[in-house]
Amino acid sequence: MGFFSNYGKVAMDKIKNSVIDGLVSFDPEGATEAEIKEMDQKLQEVSIQAAKSRQSMLREKDEADKIAALYNQRIEAGELLNQKILTETDPAKKASLEKSLATLLENVEKMAAEVDREKQEATEAEEMFKYLEQITQDAAKKLKEAKSQYSHAMREMHKAKIQEQMAAEKEAAAKTAAGLGTENFNTALKAMKRITDDASARADAAKTRSDLLKPVSVEEDANVAAALREVKGEVQPTSLTDRLNALKKK
Repeated sequence: MGFFSNYGKVAMDKIKNSVIDGLVSFDPEGATEAEIKEMDQKLQEVSIQAAKSRQSMLREKDEADKIAALYNQRIEAGELLNQKILTETDPAKKASLEKSLATLLENVEKMAAEVDREKQEATEAEEMFKYLEQITQDAAKKLKEAKSQYSHAMREMHKAKIQEQMAAEKEAAAKTAAGLGTENFNTALKAMKRITDDASARADAAKTRSDLLKPVSVEEDANVAAALREVKGEVQPTSLTDRLNALKKK
């Protein structure tokens, strides 16, 4: 069962990594931002743990200090009682002092283990706090570095895109200057030339039709003009015979 469980975990990890790689390739900016947000969430979580650990450390330290102070006070009280016992001459008072000292020592002997336990708990709480505090500092440093690297990568990516665009524009301009324009540009030039040629042809045809239909001023020809006057009877007789004939017609 362990083999299949481990195999399934490895397979799922591969699928997960493949999906992540695909997302990064498709949307590097979004993937990077998501990773930074995840790091920020982890920093917040460990910061909260460190804050709680600090509170626990302070509480454990306070308890350890209090019980240690009480322990030392009772030790001092025991020493004082012991001195009084040594100097007391009254048997009854001496017996009472001894009984009190015995009760105090019994209590302090029980406290010794509690004092050691509180000290140990305070030490462990301090170590845990220092550990979480270091993790928090490391996480904050990594997050800061990640944000800096992300900003740098974004600037470089935008710079590369601008350079790529400028290079493409320069290449297009160079091709145009060298007469190596794009296919669309050549097609446009051909269309413009065709339109110009068609317009010129239509203009020539219109001029030809105009010339053919233009009335001829026949009066400009002297002979034609004379013949027309003669047909219209507008010719004035010049000789005596012509004058006589003209009168006969009337």
